Amino acid sequence: MKKIGITGGIATGKSTFLKLIKDLGFSVFSCDEVVKKLYQKPAIQKEIIKIFGKEILKKEGILDKKKILEKILSKKRLKKELEELLHPLVKKELLEFFKKGEEKREKIVFAEVPLLFEIGWEELFDEIWVITCSEEVQKQRISERKEVSDLLIKLAEKQLPLKEKEKRAHKIFSSEKTLEELKEELKKILREYLED
Repeated sequence: MKKIGITGGIATGKSTFLKLIKDLGFSVFSCDEVVKKLYQKPAIQKEIIKIFGKEILKKEGILDKKKILEKILSKKRLKKELEELLHPLVKKELLEFFKKGEEKREKIVFAEVPLLFEIGWEELFDEIWVITCSEEVQKQRISERKEVSDLLIKLAEKQLPLKEKEKRAHKIFSSEKTLEELKEELKKILREYLED
């Protein structure tokens, strides 16, 4: 079974790309989705409050992701603690996903891992695909997320540069193409992979 990791930068089109793959009938895994679910779990929320303090809660008692993002950007140590809490749990689910794929005798499975290179998960995959776009387009897309755009730009600057990710990729896809073009490109590649 071929395991393909999908990564890129903030707002470079990873989720859209993953959805295209899913629509083509392949099994997909999203780290972001797993993290969202983890954030809902009371036990995890407790641990997150331990790391950041009660000031990250909104009035209704739910986690304020914007405040968490602000704290992560201001203190490296807090970012590390949050990652040490979440990454092992996400990895466990990813390995489960691979196991299920093997059991179902799938030929190819895909996992979207936003920080794949940053956290050193390259060895978990047979191939890494990077979905990218120009810096201008990335900034434009980030600016559309009004409430957190400034924070996301700072976060993007702390990540491995897109150019560096492209150098390490087995394949590069541009999210500046239309969905139709991307879909055709994907279909062609996947057809070849399935014939191997």
